[in-house]
Amino acid sequence: MSEEHVIAGCVANDPIAQRELYNQYSPKMLAVCYRFAQSREDAEDMLQEAFIKVFMQVHSFQHKGAFEGWIRRIVVHTCINILKRNKRF
Repeated sequence: MSEEHVIAGCVANDPIAQRELYNQYSPKMLAVCYRFAQSREDAEDMLQEAFIKVFMQVHSFQHKGAFEGWIRRIVVHTCINILKRNKRF
């Protein structure tokens, strides 16, 4: 499935497209979360929360720049917000 079809499917809340998107980008984004987390469990929690935000906001992606960069920005901001919420930053 191409990236455009995956994005369109995610906008339409298609679970198959959402699974494809998660499977494609979760390993790279988990590595980003590891930079902020103290443990594997914390990193996985950050990743899950970030992907929830990605799925809720995918309709706002404007196809300017890389989709991976858009996801990474959401992941980084989610990690920072979690750390601020837990006062570990």
